[in-house]
Amino acid sequence: MPYVTWSDQFGGGGGAASGLEQVPDTVVVQAGNHAKHCVATYRANHPGTRVHLADLSQVVPAAWPRTHALWSSPECTWHTVAQGKRRAQGEFVDGLFSSTGADETAIRSRATMHCVPRFAEHHQYLFIVVENVVEARWWGPEHNRGAAFDAWLGQLRAWGYRHRLVFQNSAHAAAYGPAAHTSRDRMYVVLWHESVGRTPNFDKWLRPVVDCVRHGRVQALQAFKLTDSCSPSRPWGKYLSQYTWRCPHRTCATVALEPAALRPVSEILDPANPGPLIGDRYLAPRRERTWQKIQDGHHIYGGAPFIAELRGGGSTHRAASRPLSTLTAGGNHHLWVHGDAADVRDRHARLVTIGERKVAMSFPSSYELVATADKASDRDKQRISMIGMAVTPNVARDLGAMAHEFITGQDLEPLGLAA
Repeated sequence: MPYVTWSDQFGGGGGAASGLEQVPDTVVVQAGNHAKHCVATYRANHPGTRVHLADLSQVVPAAWPRTHALWSSPECTWHTVAQGKRRAQGEFVDGLFSSTGADETAIRSRATMHCVPRFAEHHQYLFIVVENVVEARWWGPEHNRGAAFDAWLGQLRAWGYRHRLVFQNSAHAAAYGPAAHTSRDRMYVVLWHESVGRTPNFDKWLRPVVDCVRHGRVQALQAFKLTDSCSPSRPWGKYLSQYTWRCPHRTCATVALEPAALRPVSEILDPANPGPLIGDRYLAPRRERTWQKIQDGHHIYGGAPFIAELRGGGSTHRAASRPLSTLTAGGNHHLWVHGDAADVRDRHARLVTIGERKVAMSFPSSYELVATADKASDRDKQRISMIGMAVTPNVARDLGAMAHEFITGQDLEPLGLAA
């Protein structure tokens, strides 16, 4: 089978490469990032890849070898909602052009979306995936939301690319292997060069299996709601907020169904590390909000294990039989509550560990997270940040399988679609 070669822009710690190289005869040849600890992590886990420490906005595309495909994960902080505030679309906040004196990673950030058409013009990749937060679709000024994004797509159309916007949750991506143990909504801009003369098989690789009471195990259809931001003809958004999965048969297409691939976070939590008793640690006045969430979860889940979500906003708690809520780069916010006791104070609780967070994102447990900071606490922050910003390997794997079929013209057999 022919080899498919990839380049990886803004590769972080190597999440995309970890997924892409699960596809047979796939090689990530070149990668680049601005942060030393990310480059060190990438090199430690992918010794066959040439990893470049650089600000990619300053790199000449000709300096990189030509490959069949490109994966790119540009700067995203300026598109997101963070700390309850929507980022302004006309400026970078602690991004590449920050003047706030933030640390190396925050200042260098993940460069810009404009690196994609610049490299595509020179290399004429056959296939490109651009990963970002779903809000990146509305890149542009407040009075003309999405205009900059549309103009960016126009540049790529000029170089011969067609595209499709894919809105995928990592807990559902199980076409070529298991799903992640965490929910993570992202936009993947999939571009393919028209010179190849065919279209990627999106239905085969991106529609998860669901169990319908009438029709059994089927591949679901993505059903977008009708809102100001999206519609079936203008797909955009996150799972449950803007879309659900439905049976493809019209007779029951109004019933929302969950993908069969969902994996409980309880599978990856180490029972040998139970944590302290709740009564010994979480009753202090300064932990009042945490204590309230613990009590609420204990009442709602009837003594079953659950995760108390300690960040703000609408986060509360969820059963440990569900995937973990989204892991972020900003800290550790997931408290595992468990243990057989009628009194919640006699149960155990601890934060989900860095190693468990890594596995929840679908990295192998042996994956090495290399930190370069001097202080131990700062090294942990670097590891948490790498996990929170990472591409989940399972999504890269499935998109990589689709790309391999498209580029080579040879069919791959999905592993997660069996009845």
